Amino acid sequence: MAGPVEVPLQVLDADFARQLALALTAAAAGPADALPEVLPQPAALSLLRRCTRVLKGEPTLLRIAPPPGPHAEVVVIGDLHGQLHDLLTIIQKAGAPSEQRMLVFNGDLVDRGAWGLELLLLLCAWKLAAPRSVFLLRGNHESTYCSWVYGFRREVLAKYGDGAQGEAVFAACQVLFSHLPLAAVVAGSTLVVHGGLARRPPRRATRRSLPDEVAIASLADIAASSKGGEDPDPAKPEQRLAADLLWSDPGSEAGVQLGARPGDVGIRFGPDVTEAFLRDNGLRCILRGHEGPDSRVQRPDMQPMSGGWTLDHNTPAGKLYTVFSAPCYPQFRDSFTNLGAVAVLGPPGFNAPRFVQYEAAPRPQATPYYLETEDAGVDEGAEVDEDAELEAAGTAGAAGAAGEAGPAGATGTAGATAEGPGGSSQEGSSSEESDSQGGMGSEGSDREAAGGNEAPPAAGQEQVQADAQQAPIAEASRLAAAAVAAAAAAAGEHVPGDSVLAEQSEEGQPEEGQQPALKRLKLEPLAISVEVGAVDD
Repeated sequence: MAGPVEVPLQVLDADFARQLALALTAAAAGPADALPEVLPQPAALSLLRRCTRVLKGEPTLLRIAPPPGPHAEVVVIGDLHGQLHDLLTIIQKAGAPSEQRMLVFNGDLVDRGAWGLELLLLLCAWKLAAPRSVFLLRGNHESTYCSWVYGFRREVLAKYGDGAQGEAVFAACQVLFSHLPLAAVVAGSTLVVHGGLARRPPRRATRRSLPDEVAIASLADIAASSKGGEDPDPAKPEQRLAADLLWSDPGSEAGVQLGARPGDVGIRFGPDVTEAFLRDNGLRCILRGHEGPDSRVQRPDMQPMSGGWTLDHNTPAGKLYTVFSAPCYPQFRDSFTNLGAVAVLGPPGFNAPRFVQYEAAPRPQATPYYLETEDAGVDEGAEVDEDAELEAAGTAGAAGAAGEAGPAGATGTAGATAEGPGGSSQEGSSSEESDSQGGMGSEGSDREAAGGNEAPPAAGQEQVQADAQQAPIAEASRLAAAAVAAAAAAAGEHVPGDSVLAEQSEEGQPEEGQQPALKRLKLEPLAISVEVGAVDD
């Protein structure tokens, strides 16, 4: 096992982020308590708290301005859910953040996957190393409620202990979550948001006012909103917009239906609503996440998430896509065989994405923390309906980020029965805009889906330097893949192969009404051991 990583007291750079990726990959191949051996608890707290200070200075609605030039690109990454090894695939294939490459992570970083904490810590390192090229947005799972129910709290306590040290790390994560921006506008043309559109904040009631109609919030409304606190609560007027942004879903029917999820959480909005929003706010594209293959299989009117992305609304004013970046989801259960995908935006308009798809990376053995929390009070082997878990949504009941009591019936080592979302603290918005520089060039060997204008990849010396920068992360992914493959060969078993990029265009999507077969597979994690040398600071 590698020696402990020392977090620099001053500036963190890309070299540190790459070294941390190597160390976290090695730790991920071992038991849960291997993480403190490479990243001691004080170092983890330092990363979380320093990243929180940066996020606190960012507004609710980010304004991302890519630099000029033909090679500038913005990569939008959808839900990852703790699948650390698939994040390494994305960085290896799409490229690390740079002056010409921006990475926007669109929420649901944690829960369900076994390495949500490692993934979050690595993204904190990248955010600190490249704050103007890495952007972290909030998903509905970045909340106290979901963290209790879907395994993240249990994961943190398993890795840093169920005493004061582990609780301090979990509390720091919750504070960080409460400061994450809720949405971003790229080049004034594309909205990136985890769930979807939101209801306009309620008007102040007067004696002569009429009941509120279901009006859709504008970009100005989002920019003026708070970040929602620890658990954005739709029952609280000041937090309803935040809750909608994180929980809403597009639908096939026109108009707005309240309660996209049980408990009046979010809205379901039709293509006509998307068209009006794009037109009224001067946008051409919406990129959202939130729905994986398990959600879409329950919605036969919507396209399945077998390819990692779908075109959900195609209107005269523009398009709305869903991007889901966690392949073979969820981990360690009867998983789907879905690909993961990321969306790449490029010049001139940064509003016609192309989609890069990939298969699941090999996964070492790990504790599936979410199974025990989701299955609390459920018959063994029974499927858990996520919507049923959320029937209590909209009521208070989540723990505070600083040692308050958790959801009723929840414990640190067993399952949780929770009510939520329900907020405690609120985060005020900032009027500052985050004008950033960066972009992304793709490798010539990648097969990509052309949804619009393609920027040519960087060539010559720039590509050589980019390849050299990717070497440590590629080595981390190679070490894990080689170990898993060797263990599988010895046991005569099969594991997912090396990540392969696939090309897919909008024309390649199934025709309306056609639903390709979406299969589940049973992932049998393999016990492996990976050793790497000590990581220099």
